[in-house]
Amino acid sequence: MRNLYLWDISIRNLHVESESLNRICYGHDEINSSGDLYVCSYNLQVQCYNENGEVKWNTNLGDSSSPNNSPVNLTYLTLPSSLCVGLENGELFTIRDSGQVCDLAGVFDVGLLAMEWSPDQELLVLVTKNLKTILMSCTFDPINEVDLLNQEFGEKQFITVGWGKKETQFHGSEGKQAARLKSEIRADVNASSDTTVKITWRGDGNLYAVGFTMDGIRRFKVFDREGNLQYTSEKQQGLETNLSWRPSGNVIATTQRLSDKYVVAFFEKNGLKHGDFIIPINTTSCIEELVWSSDSEILTLQCRNPDTNSQKLLLFTTGNYHWYLKQTIEFNPNQKICKIMWDNDFDVVNNKKLHVILDNGQHFTYSWIWNIDHSTGKTDDDDAIVTVIDGQNILITSFRQTVVPPPMAATKINCQSYINSVHFAPHILNNKYGKSNIFYIYTTDHKLVFYEQIQKFPLTFKEIKTLQLDTYDFSFQYYNWHWVKHDILVCVMVDNEQGYQLIEYNIDNDKIIKQNVTTLPGAVTRIQSHPTDSSSIFLQLNNGEILQYREGSIQIQDISFPVACQKFNVILIEEDLFFIGLTHKGNLLINGAVVLNNVSSFFVHTHFLLLTTLQHLLLCVEITKSGVSAIMEYQKNQSEHVYRRKIERGAKLVIAVPNDIRTIFQMPRGNLESIQPRPLALKIIGEYLNSFKYHEAFDLMRKQRINLNLIHDHNPEKFIQNIDIFLESVKNNSWLSLFISDLENADVTRTMYSSSYADKKSTVNYEIGNKVQKICDLIRIHLTHRPDADNKILPLLTAFVKKNTVQDLETALSLIKDLKVQESGGSKLPVASDEALKYLLYMVDVNHLFDVALGMYDFDLVLLVASKSQKDPKEYIPMLNELNEMDEDYRRFTINKHLKRFNKAIQSLVKCGPEKYDQLKTFVKYHSLYREALALLSPDKDIYKEISDDFGLYLKLKKEFIKAGIIYERASNYEKAVECYKDALEWELALKVAHCWPKEKLKNLCGDLINGLKEEKRHQEVLKIYEQYYDDNVEAINYAIDNGQYKTAIRLCTQYNMNHLKVERILPILLDEYNNLQNLIETNWSNFIKYKERLFIVRENKNIPSENYDTSYVNKDSDLYSDAGSTLASSSRGSSRSFRSSKNRRKHERKVASLKEGSQYEDVALVMALHNLVSTSFDLRTPVKEVNIALCCFKKDEEAFHLQTSLEKLLTVIKDNLKEIWTNELVIEATNASIAAQNTPEGCNLIPQGIASLEPHIRISPVITDVNWKLDLI
Repeated sequence: MRNLYLWDISIRNLHVESESLNRICYGHDEINSSGDLYVCSYNLQVQCYNENGEVKWNTNLGDSSSPNNSPVNLTYLTLPSSLCVGLENGELFTIRDSGQVCDLAGVFDVGLLAMEWSPDQELLVLVTKNLKTILMSCTFDPINEVDLLNQEFGEKQFITVGWGKKETQFHGSEGKQAARLKSEIRADVNASSDTTVKITWRGDGNLYAVGFTMDGIRRFKVFDREGNLQYTSEKQQGLETNLSWRPSGNVIATTQRLSDKYVVAFFEKNGLKHGDFIIPINTTSCIEELVWSSDSEILTLQCRNPDTNSQKLLLFTTGNYHWYLKQTIEFNPNQKICKIMWDNDFDVVNNKKLHVILDNGQHFTYSWIWNIDHSTGKTDDDDAIVTVIDGQNILITSFRQTVVPPPMAATKINCQSYINSVHFAPHILNNKYGKSNIFYIYTTDHKLVFYEQIQKFPLTFKEIKTLQLDTYDFSFQYYNWHWVKHDILVCVMVDNEQGYQLIEYNIDNDKIIKQNVTTLPGAVTRIQSHPTDSSSIFLQLNNGEILQYREGSIQIQDISFPVACQKFNVILIEEDLFFIGLTHKGNLLINGAVVLNNVSSFFVHTHFLLLTTLQHLLLCVEITKSGVSAIMEYQKNQSEHVYRRKIERGAKLVIAVPNDIRTIFQMPRGNLESIQPRPLALKIIGEYLNSFKYHEAFDLMRKQRINLNLIHDHNPEKFIQNIDIFLESVKNNSWLSLFISDLENADVTRTMYSSSYADKKSTVNYEIGNKVQKICDLIRIHLTHRPDADNKILPLLTAFVKKNTVQDLETALSLIKDLKVQESGGSKLPVASDEALKYLLYMVDVNHLFDVALGMYDFDLVLLVASKSQKDPKEYIPMLNELNEMDEDYRRFTINKHLKRFNKAIQSLVKCGPEKYDQLKTFVKYHSLYREALALLSPDKDIYKEISDDFGLYLKLKKEFIKAGIIYERASNYEKAVECYKDALEWELALKVAHCWPKEKLKNLCGDLINGLKEEKRHQEVLKIYEQYYDDNVEAINYAIDNGQYKTAIRLCTQYNMNHLKVERILPILLDEYNNLQNLIETNWSNFIKYKERLFIVRENKNIPSENYDTSYVNKDSDLYSDAGSTLASSSRGSSRSFRSSKNRRKHERKVASLKEGSQYEDVALVMALHNLVSTSFDLRTPVKEVNIALCCFKKDEEAFHLQTSLEKLLTVIKDNLKEIWTNELVIEATNASIAAQNTPEGCNLIPQGIASLEPHIRISPVITDVNWKLDLI
């Protein structure tokens, strides 16, 4: 679908001094990027021309060569920066140092017919006049020599086993005699006298072919890089001298004149013919030269017409095995082509640059790019028309209607002359023809022919006018045509003297008038219309600058591209212009900045920017500022604004149908593929929904398999407000049922389609969890109020089923029953009850629906459901008969029991009366339905108490004594209630129930409660029982003293007037507690100092180098090594170790906690001991405070002061040393060791070892909370 578009054209005149040009080559040196032209004339005058056509240097080989000589070929060698010239008499010269040094590299006595260097310039092939081919190295050392007239085929001689012989083939109507006919290849009279030899190399330089005449027949032989003959071509009639190997290497091209046609024939490397195509020229014309472009995409034919003595160049490309004539360059009879050649620069920008040198010294350079000529409209009126040039034919396809794979097309227009370019009307053009599908062509005879679409099916165009332009000096003097407005055209004119000019033409009926001529600062490569201003266009120069042209004036834009872009577009977003370009190297530029690499194509859709990448991805962003920002940041972070989709390898964008979802790709081979990117579909659907076109939106969503929840989630508020419009638009019951069944409690604009709704703001607050229920209720209400409600039975049933509740299924069955009743009354309904029931059974399992009908206690409905199912009547008829014989309440109980609706079953069973109480008790106990049963019974009934006893026992077995006690208490079973409260140690609830018991029984209960509370060390509650219920004051005081409740003991002594017990009992025990606390503080003091100092010694020894001991003893558990830190330094750092039994694991844990000096994990044990010591020391603050208060009550201030001071000193010392013990290094080392121990392979029996075994709370210093424990009065 591509056309060759003229990217740039340049002209220069060579200052020719000799009589005529003969041999020409083009070369690039390593210093200058621009190439030089080297010319050798017939009189052996060698000249070098720069890019301006001026002579840089010249030299004369006539003085150094033999007389009557002429050049055979010349090549510029890049590496040595020299020029190699071969002469007919056999001399081989090298010229270097700007022509100052001319060396004779060798002489061939018999003379030369042809010479050609390999593409890498490492090898040189020469053919002498005695038809011998010689292969030489770059230093002109001979490698191999082969006689071309040798009859050998080559090293790769074909081997046949008889398969595929002509005698075994089927020949159709020709009959068997065709198998015996043998075609003879006769010698061509003209070819017999042709001594021309052609040499052509394959692009990789591994093979080369030599074409020559043997026995009056043109043939070629293929040689490898060592000069060994590999293949000889098969004999073919009418082959000509032209020979060129495609650089990619798959075919060798030559021309062949047959009796009925003139073709370009292709041969494989093995010499067998591999297809051809007809050359569209008259019978008298001939092909003088055949050349491939360096990228193998363009085949150039140089033709001569002897009748008019004129020449022309035909540029062919291929796609889908068809050869298209894409461009024709015609020359006047007075312009004789001397040389055509493609640029050999490695820059991708120049891989389609064609050099044409005329004998008068004119040098034309044509640079081509691929371009897709398509209509540019943005509305539904645009049919996405793409045109393909093929000689004098225009192949046209309208992709809105159909996709026609090339080389076919929807329609074809035949023109009277060759076509150079096609140009469509701009998308903002409101021309008098009314559509953007109109286009015009520019032909080789300098005419503009306009065509208008007159029919869509079949696609038909008609010619509406032809405009003849002024004469031109050479082909493509006028190029880059562009349609600005309906009566304004512009183009670029190139002149050797005045440079580049922009010509503005005005169309007046059937005349074209030159209106404005504006001089340009450089060559224009691309022209693009302004998005909104029909009088303004943008010009891209060959240096990347962007100009704005409007009615004869030019304004340079602030934004420019760093290099000229082969594709250039301008878009408008919120009144801001964005310039988008794609360079030859695949860089996507936006406003001059490179935003993406490896981009192969892009297309501006009505609402989206589409991109394809070399990673075989399609990227799609909406044309908004957020979308452009997302694509600009895509390489840094992939935004949800950018849609990604995998595509076929090498696929490139052709066109995206405006205001549609169809997107066309072309594969490398040439075939087409049509896809529908999801963002384009969602955009169109969104527009339909916004304009309440629910039918069109629904239809598109079904075709694209888009979740139908989007109809609601796109704009929930609008959907709810316009539900009647939705129901009116979607009249198809199947569609409506499909929508209801597709509903789900999720917002698809936040999940699967979030990339297309990234900027969506919630306009309504609703609970997404109730979405299905709300929509189903809304549809049900509106359907029932519609005039055609009788026709909407099926969607109504779908709404009931979608809610998925038993109540809704019962309503659905009731609706079907009503239909059945109406039918039995003789009414004719749009939807029969049988049809409705079958539809319901399609959505709901028949067994479930049978159970629902049974749960409605309607046996007629049950039979109706069962009759439409596959159920066996023997299964349900006996059950229904049995149920009919039961009482109403018991029948309902039986049905609910069968359906496992136990709550309803209990209700029905309770209604059956006392005669069913035994069954009720058994049923409740079996299904543990105690709460439900008790709620239905009166507490004054015996059955209530019986079920309560069972419930209490059930709770006691589950150890829920409090709940059991409450149940027993409600049933007036106080003995069991007190027992349950006593088991739960809820002494207050137990004493509340037992307050009226006899005194002795109550005292025994208190004794039991006191014993239970003692075990739980709930001393305050025990003292309350003693004080309030037990009536034993001495026992209460003794309990308070024995359990450290000194303040309570002093209070009770005073309260019960037993002050003598203060001195006799409280004071001695208090002084003993004082002494114990004092000793504990002193012990903690000494242990803290000892552990801390030892830890510091161990850490210092850990850093001593391990030179003084044998490292083989490291990590060994041995009591022999008591040197502090010797083995400890490294062994305690381990992270994990394997233990095969729990016994060994416990042994290891004891070893880690060992404080023995020199042990393997001594530092770990010290940290653990210090952590425990610090925690216990700070826990002494509350006991010390209690003891000090009691001592002060006995006026023992000195002892209290001493105890408080001792603890304060200990805590101060501990606080001052915490940071030295738990250092940052310890925390980091322990944490890293623990992480390393956890990252063990799965299945390994490993436990943390050494420092890694420290618990997380031990790795840091203990957390100390502030406690107000000191007494200021002492």
